[in-house]
Amino acid sequence: MKPNKQAISSLNPLPDFCQAATVYLIVIASVLLALLLSFATSNWQQQFWIHLSLYSLFILWTSLTSLGILCLLRRYILLKLPNVNLQLFSALAIGVILLVTLSYSLLISFYLSEQPSLWFLLRNLFIALIVSGIFFRYFYLREEGLRRIRSEAEARIQALQSRIRPHFLFNSLNTLANLAIVDPVKTEHMILDMADIFRASMQRSDVLIPFSEEKHLCTQYLNLEKQRLGDKLRFEWQTETIDSNLLVPPLLLQPIIENAVYHGIQARSEGGSIIIKGISYQKHIQLEVINPLPESDAKNHKGNSLALSNIQQRLDVLFGNKASVNYHQANGRFYCTLTIPKRLN
Repeated sequence: MKPNKQAISSLNPLPDFCQAATVYLIVIASVLLALLLSFATSNWQQQFWIHLSLYSLFILWTSLTSLGILCLLRRYILLKLPNVNLQLFSALAIGVILLVTLSYSLLISFYLSEQPSLWFLLRNLFIALIVSGIFFRYFYLREEGLRRIRSEAEARIQALQSRIRPHFLFNSLNTLANLAIVDPVKTEHMILDMADIFRASMQRSDVLIPFSEEKHLCTQYLNLEKQRLGDKLRFEWQTETIDSNLLVPPLLLQPIIENAVYHGIQARSEGGSIIIKGISYQKHIQLEVINPLPESDAKNHKGNSLALSNIQQRLDVLFGNKASVNYHQANGRFYCTLTIPKRLN
């Protein structure tokens, strides 16, 4: 199998000035700065509201104009210089903010028919330098923190991806040994399926594959387990609405399906059915794995939590807060739902 892969772009360290959350943060920070400057005036009790409105107007003009320019600049830099680091971009962005501040300061001075005051210009530039410096220092510290978290999560992701439960490996080998004499052709197919699963487990965690390949890998895994469990294991795919070219992380569903087999099907004398559902929305897709709970006590199903926690961390690294993992149990069944943003191949 030669998957068509795409490295995910959400790991770019440059702050995204085009996001609504960034605009909201800048507007709030601008208003707070205007409040601070209004209180800092000598006669703030008498003319507080006048100063607040003037400062707010000037700061919002400056900050939102700078934000728009930096949004376009970031897109251009990512297109022409995709490997630019955060420090260089921050220096360039601060220069843009200072230039915009100077331009608006001169514009206001000429609009008021006054000679530009050197103190007025220097004060505005100094405030713009301090505020933008704090802003990008925050992004730098946040990026360093995310880099550490990403490194730790990467190690856990690799452990999650490369870990195929020993009982699955040993049981599959035993099944192969018993099947080799009876049906050599089927044995060969099982060995090829195992090779594909282990090959997928060694892929980079920041590389996405088409959903059709993820579905194929999970089907191969289920077929291997079906050789061992026989008619106890039944499964059904209800993912017709999911575009086969939509990109997902490799082995995203496999650990959940593995938990469904281990904690649900295998623990039941009559086995059961695993249902994998998929729904495509405008901006995201939702994948749900449903399996029956064990006969004896649902407490055994709590072993899922570690794998699900690792998957949540993996999605956090890849997609931020745009992806989630939710699970619950009801009516004798366990439901695990994944929500990830749409990314077309």
